[in-house]
Amino acid sequence: MYPGAAPLDYSTPCVVYNRIGTDPSDDLSGWTGEGWLTFQIDVYDPAYLVAKELAADIRDRMIEWDDDTVQSVTWIGETDMIDETTDTSLFRTMLTFRLHANL
Repeated sequence: MYPGAAPLDYSTPCVVYNRIGTDPSDDLSGWTGEGWLTFQIDVYDPAYLVAKELAADIRDRMIEWDDDTVQSVTWIGETDMIDETTDTSLFRTMLTFRLHANL
């Protein structure tokens, strides 16, 4: 699993995650130290079923996430596509999550 981008010598299946949004939470006293974070997790593999199965495993684990720093996780959606930007075509499953967490 790589933050931002995979290295040039990555192997598959490959998982890349990015924080694509941050919305700090405020109350009447000001900033609460918490906020809403939106993450995109991309799963790549030459085999469609490998990408889908790994994405489903990640989705299930994210939904069940429970610790002191993350108050809730919402699965927003999933998109399937094929990425033909490399020599080998890769199936890509994009997962989007919204987390309420300590910032």
